[in-house]
Amino acid sequence: MAIYAPHFAEYSYRLASGLARHCDVRLVLNRKDANQQWELADIAASTSFDTRIRDLSLRRGGVVGIPASFLDIISFRPDVVHCHEVPEIYTSRLIQLLRPFRIPVVLTVHDAIPHSEGGSGTSAREDGWRGRMRAAASVVTTHGDSCIADFRRASPDFTGEIVSSMHGVLMVPPTQAADIESEPARILFFGRMWAYKGLDVFVDAIDMLARRGVAHEAVVAGRGPEMTRLAARMQAMPTVKMINAYISPADTGRLFQSATVVALPYKDATQSGVLASAYGNSRPVVASAAGGIPDVVTDGVNGLLVPPGDAGALADALERVLTSKPLAATLTAGARQTAEGLLNWDRIAERLLVSYRNIAAVS
Repeated sequence: MAIYAPHFAEYSYRLASGLARHCDVRLVLNRKDANQQWELADIAASTSFDTRIRDLSLRRGGVVGIPASFLDIISFRPDVVHCHEVPEIYTSRLIQLLRPFRIPVVLTVHDAIPHSEGGSGTSAREDGWRGRMRAAASVVTTHGDSCIADFRRASPDFTGEIVSSMHGVLMVPPTQAADIESEPARILFFGRMWAYKGLDVFVDAIDMLARRGVAHEAVVAGRGPEMTRLAARMQAMPTVKMINAYISPADTGRLFQSATVVALPYKDATQSGVLASAYGNSRPVVASAAGGIPDVVTDGVNGLLVPPGDAGALADALERVLTSKPLAATLTAGARQTAEGLLNWDRIAERLLVSYRNIAAVS
């Protein structure tokens, strides 16, 4: 089994760890992406599977790593190659190179339909890369039933197998790390600040909490266009702390663990790495009932769901979590159980193995 991951380094690393319990695995990562996510390049040598770290930058000299990464895959002689659909040239070229070798491809589609306002984006060139990747795939995996429905609408001519494979936990604390207690009434909004993430809705909700006199601290951490657009307003709000900077993996983990609740007021969504990171750190969420989020978040069990774009409902739900210790404790326990069950990488890998074996047998 080979996994090619110029992006989604931690996701691929944790999937490879689960698969390595059952088969030989070679994981090929982009050095820059890997080092931004728990410094994976530094720990690759201690794993039970073969990890190759390559510089896939297109800057001067970086091109040397691109053919080497392709050779890493082909020389392993895998029965199956698993890739991520990202609108870039590396994976598209690799898939074309695999055709003469008749090696089946599994493609994880993170965004079957590009987000409405930034994020995954689209252009004629990117559409071409997506089309070639999907046409070459024997199996497509998406993150839940809602994402499968999106994929069927976006690619009605796809004839391969479509599998629901959940987005496993991310930013899981190292086993030797000491637990960090959550700060009282801290709300975390984290991630790349695109418009579809609903930062404006979140800021409106925080303003409502302040006017109601609900004790809280709102931490907004990440970079992007919406952080810039809303910066002046947030700077004028005394309960909002902005972190408009690159955040190291270790600091990211501490941010999640220090939160009482994580807010995901997305206007539209497929699935969310922020959600996976919240549950990986046993933190509940208040999230929009958008896209594939309700496939993971069960209202009142591991989080609270609110209508997309409804700042009043978001404020009400956040107030419920911040002012009720029993509710917060229930949701925190539910988040931990979801991480150990539905979003557990060993469980995800075992289910994927069935599809891998099926397509390897007929190739």
